[in-house]
Amino acid sequence: MGKLKYDYNVIVIGGGAAGTVAAEVVARAGGKVALIEQETLGGSVPMKSDIPIGALMTAAHALDDAHRASAFGLRTQTIGCNFPSLQNWKDLAIKRSGVQATADHLKTVGVETFHGRAHFLSPNEISIGRRHLTAEKFVVATGAKPLIPNVAGLDEADFLTSETAIDLIKPPKTLLIVGAGATGAQLAEFFSIFGTKVYLVDAKKRILPRFDEEVSELFQSLFEKVRGMEVLTSSRVIGVQKNGISTTVTYLNGETENRINVEKVLFATGLKPNTDLGLENAGVEYNQNGVVVDEFLQTSARNIWAAGNVLGRFGDAHTAVYDGKIAARNLLNQTKTPVDYGTMPWVLRLNPEIAVVGASEADLIKNAVKYRSIVVQNSVIARANTANFAVGFTKILKSHRGTLLGATIVCPGAGEMINELTLAIKCGINVAHIADTPHPFGSWGEIVRLACAKL
Repeated sequence: MGKLKYDYNVIVIGGGAAGTVAAEVVARAGGKVALIEQETLGGSVPMKSDIPIGALMTAAHALDDAHRASAFGLRTQTIGCNFPSLQNWKDLAIKRSGVQATADHLKTVGVETFHGRAHFLSPNEISIGRRHLTAEKFVVATGAKPLIPNVAGLDEADFLTSETAIDLIKPPKTLLIVGAGATGAQLAEFFSIFGTKVYLVDAKKRILPRFDEEVSELFQSLFEKVRGMEVLTSSRVIGVQKNGISTTVTYLNGETENRINVEKVLFATGLKPNTDLGLENAGVEYNQNGVVVDEFLQTSARNIWAAGNVLGRFGDAHTAVYDGKIAARNLLNQTKTPVDYGTMPWVLRLNPEIAVVGASEADLIKNAVKYRSIVVQNSVIARANTANFAVGFTKILKSHRGTLLGATIVCPGAGEMINELTLAIKCGINVAHIADTPHPFGSWGEIVRLACAKL
């Protein structure tokens, strides 16, 4: 790093996945770095999203699988759950994530941490309470928070978000979830497994709209026929009213107004980037979708970069880590590296899991890319027979030259299986090469080889 003219070479604002990685990369390169976090170091991943939800979903799927184990001759129908103990398990998973040791780790690599709310005073100066700090360069990685829509009566209603729902000490008898994207679908499955009657409402035409249509169709069928949910698509919530211990939810389906009485209402309507930190004082362009950056994650202020959910590109934790590394490397080096999300896998831990990588079929059609596709059902492989679990499929998209363009796996262990196809896209491997690679008989991974062979 060059001669220090400011308090720090780099100040990173936000101590989540993107911010901590960016700070460490710069510190290991010899820079004097400060990291500022308003809440808990480690961010939402270990405290409010991936880790706690992952722990709860693991427990739910264990119970779900146990209930289906009678087919093997096992007597599991009387198995139950102590919900407070389930919360203790979630808390243990958070503790074991190591989030409490984040500050100590950052200190060992040379990062100085501050607790408080950062506010830009100029492109090179921020305030934290009464303290002022300056830096040559900045990384904004302030993440995002649950987006609460403008719904009549919400100010007086007792509603849940994805962050508060995971702390309930008992499952509600009835629950209406607004938003059928990734988070809404996970929480809907979780509570339904533990006996809650779930109503899943979304203004879009199908649930899980980020995935291909085959995924939406399969999980709507599972939710309705297996989980006992009521899935209400093309429906918009317009009002909520607290009535004693219950809440009345009013929604529109087309022009028809409907009402449902439930014990709890949960809003899983997306995230809102945390941009309230005086960005206008630093000349950083932003809007309701987040901080605006170029392909190098550089903002309109040339000494400021941004990374993670504050960009409005809401992905998994590994996407934020990737952003943090790219932003740090680009502010350090003259030769810049553009972001490339084309090989960024995404996993949703439902039962079965969903894993995707590369282009979707809608992407290819929109961009007029010629392709061939195939969908192969899990039921054709031996593992589906021996596990008594035939739900799911693998979908492969390839170019006219045979290279892999995109893939969707719906299968137990899909999050591990997708790595093979991620590498194939990254390295331009031909689908025929995957088909010719031996895959263990009796494994879930056999479906990948078979799908590639059929294509």
